[in-house]
Amino acid sequence: MAAPTKVRLNADLSPDVASALKDLARTQNISLAQALSRAISTESALAKRRAQGAKVVIDDGNGRLSELVFDR
Repeated sequence: MAAPTKVRLNADLSPDVASALKDLARTQNISLAQALSRAISTESALAKRRAQGAKVVIDDGNGRLSELVFDR
């Protein structure tokens, strides 16, 4: 038998996190599952780069750069 291509998860989210996930899904016009998948993929990519010593920097569009600092 072939391995399943998807894994079903149940998650207990705080109201704030659930609201943020719903906002992501709504603003990107995607499902909650897609929003969660994208959020996990983004966090995974950022964590790998930070582990290599990279910094996450935001450009405000006006030439000002700000480093995002994570609590890990």
